[in-house]
Amino acid sequence: MADDQNPQLPLGNGDGTGGPTGAANLVPINIEEEMRRSYLDYSMSVIIGRALPDVRDGLKPVHRRVLYTMHEMGLQHNKKYTKCAKVVGQTMGVYHPHGDSAIYDTLVRLAQPFSLRYPLIDGQGNFGSIDGDPPAAMRYTECRLLRIAGEMVADIEMETVDFTPNYDESTLEPTVLPARIPNLIVNGSSGIAVGMATNIPPHNLTEVVNAAIEMVNNPHAGLLDVLKHVQGPDFPTGGFIYGRGGIVNAYKTGRGRFLMRAKAAIENINNNRQAIIVSEIPYQVNKARLIERIASLVNEKTIDDISDVRDESDRDGMRIVIELKRGAEAQIVLNQLYKHTQMQEGFSMIFLAVVNGQPKELALPDAIRHFIDHRIDVVRRRTAYQLRKAREREHILLGYQIALDHLDNVIKIIRGSSSRADARENLFQFFSGRTITVRDQALAGVTLDPAKYAIDPATLINPTLTLSYRQIDAILELQLYRLTQLSIDELLKELAEVRDRIAEYESILASEKKLRSVIVKELEQVKKEYGDERRTQILDETAELQLEDLIADEQVAVTVSHSGYLKRTPISTYRQQRRGGQGRLGMKTREEDFVSQLIIDSTHAYLLCFTNTGRVYWLKVYEIPDVGAAGKGKSIASLLNLQPGETVRTILPVRNLEEEGKFIFFATREGTVKKTPLKDFSNVMARGIIAIGIEGEDELIGARITDGNQVVFLATHDGMAIRFDENDVRSMGRPARGVRGIDLGKKDYLVGIAATPKERVKDEAGVACACLILTVTEQGFGKRTDVDEYRLQTRGGKGVINLKTTSRNGKVTGIHLVDDTSELMIISQYGKIIRIDTKTVRAAGRSTQGVKLLNLEEEDKVAAAVVIPPEEAKEELENGTLLQ
Repeated sequence: MADDQNPQLPLGNGDGTGGPTGAANLVPINIEEEMRRSYLDYSMSVIIGRALPDVRDGLKPVHRRVLYTMHEMGLQHNKKYTKCAKVVGQTMGVYHPHGDSAIYDTLVRLAQPFSLRYPLIDGQGNFGSIDGDPPAAMRYTECRLLRIAGEMVADIEMETVDFTPNYDESTLEPTVLPARIPNLIVNGSSGIAVGMATNIPPHNLTEVVNAAIEMVNNPHAGLLDVLKHVQGPDFPTGGFIYGRGGIVNAYKTGRGRFLMRAKAAIENINNNRQAIIVSEIPYQVNKARLIERIASLVNEKTIDDISDVRDESDRDGMRIVIELKRGAEAQIVLNQLYKHTQMQEGFSMIFLAVVNGQPKELALPDAIRHFIDHRIDVVRRRTAYQLRKAREREHILLGYQIALDHLDNVIKIIRGSSSRADARENLFQFFSGRTITVRDQALAGVTLDPAKYAIDPATLINPTLTLSYRQIDAILELQLYRLTQLSIDELLKELAEVRDRIAEYESILASEKKLRSVIVKELEQVKKEYGDERRTQILDETAELQLEDLIADEQVAVTVSHSGYLKRTPISTYRQQRRGGQGRLGMKTREEDFVSQLIIDSTHAYLLCFTNTGRVYWLKVYEIPDVGAAGKGKSIASLLNLQPGETVRTILPVRNLEEEGKFIFFATREGTVKKTPLKDFSNVMARGIIAIGIEGEDELIGARITDGNQVVFLATHDGMAIRFDENDVRSMGRPARGVRGIDLGKKDYLVGIAATPKERVKDEAGVACACLILTVTEQGFGKRTDVDEYRLQTRGGKGVINLKTTSRNGKVTGIHLVDDTSELMIISQYGKIIRIDTKTVRAAGRSTQGVKLLNLEEEDKVAAAVVIPPEEAKEELENGTLLQ
């Protein structure tokens, strides 16, 4: 046990003088400096030695060690499988002294076709699944290298890369693999280091190799040249990528973001129902969890139109079946799935790798250029190695040639020697200091022609010698059958071939152009052997599916219940009746629920949803579920991110939020009014924004779209009304609280707002069209009154009588602007609905009680009423959809 681990060992002699382990051997250290230095050392260890890949071979140390171990073990693609436990043990014992689970996890990932675009290991057994199933234990699984992995370690024996001592210095390991394929870009990488992270998506090998060839041939090629070949990431799981902007930005700067989407199709099944079929999902998405998430969304009522979800995937491919309810809009459900599940997932690309021992963010051309520089270094070192070996072989073959030309003397010397060492020395002495010619049996002493033999004097012990000890050793090992004429011819032929190779190697080393041509040739071979078609389809932002293009542009009735259920139904569903009729069921509600709002919109319109608290939310009409006339609909809370206590009071349909000269005119329960430019609401935000400031217990009761030059009509619950010029209210910003619109009586409050033009519209005969205020009461009574009967006042006054309220007709529940062509829909609190022609309601003065519009049951009251646009009614009459 170390001294500093044993509290019983003394730190000195007891007298303060210190001892062998005392204070005299203690070195004071600033703890801040020590912590800083230790943390930096740890950080660099994690960054360089664990978490980030090398830009040259795209591998982290553990990946490199696993592949090199399998290469050393001879586990090539054409050899038998070996237990993964043996590979893990060998890797851990020789090169990677860490946990076996980390090594096995690495090996497993290198074999998973859904994790790597081009797997490097061929696994036999259970290596996990895209559902997140774990692999079997390493003692059950077997592995070997795939053929493409051979390209990663090719030529490693030819001194192409540097080696460094392993952890215990018992052997050497490569600092990088030769890597004929641009593995960093092709297979990607991900990792979290200290203070930095990398997230490189996989790419298509054919595209990346083509870009690399372009850059080899043109060293000055830039991003535009690369983008001619590389479309973008190519994931092993396929799917779609939406938008090229984030991809190009990442290729340019090293960082970017884009959206991945699952590949889904809509199929028709029996009983007029549809199903969404998902065949490909985004990269690194767990299929089983995706299905669980869809099921939970159905249970939570976030998505109501799904009836069943099941996984029909098999070994032939993925197939997730999402069955829809009858009448459900498949495109809307698919859009909801993209919004709420991992069927749409963002990918943040961070092109970070280790370059020359330091982490660096790279643009795509720089990453390819670093790979090319690595290949240039590897090919140059390999060529130099091959040249050296060829020259050594040439030297031996020259010795054979000389010996064969003096074969009789060589045999005589060997037979006369007492041992191999004696024969070696006698041969050396025989050829030492003599001049020898080919086939000179008499050893006449003719000068040797160096050009003929191409003898390098540097390879000889003495420049005057014609044979070196190395050549003599080779002669002594020469087998007797090589003395035949056939073998002699073979030796001479081999010598010529070796000399041709030497010339080739020397030309490669002497010419940068020829060196690069070798790299191009090898890249072309890699592309031919391993290139394949792209799996992930990249779509432009403008090509993204717009749901408006898939939804019919038609007028629909949107109803909202008191408890917050919302639905849309084509208004042609409701047939026309005469006033005083019984109506028909318009919305199925619970006993405690009732319809609180009805509005007519186009399916393509924006819905500006103004709440009682003065906030506004945006909604597309087609996002509202289309159900039958008696259907309950969908909770508005699943469509809008309403805050606690909020209820929608007014929904205004708008096609162009940027339209100039348009205003939203607001009215609150306590009589406050305000107008704000429409363009102030063009910034669509899911969480909503403030539309009008609300004070105390006041709340918004209505809003209207105006042109800034209209006459505003306000009506109260007790039957009062006021009419004033809109110009009396100046334009204000969204957070403003507004000004007083009407002076209310005690316990009275506003119930409605209308906006009328200052000048009447005239028909073809020049007669001014009627402009009437239709007032509806709680007991189902109503009356029409010309707006001119209400004198124009200044805002803030008490107003005039609008309708005489009694116990028979009840208080005023709402007002509407109508003419002789208008039709009206009325809904009671119990869900009874009627559609009538407003011209059947006789015109009356201001202080009348009105006539019966809808027969109500006892305790039932009118909840809401809305006017149908005349052009819609006219169109339905022409189409014959309205029944008398």
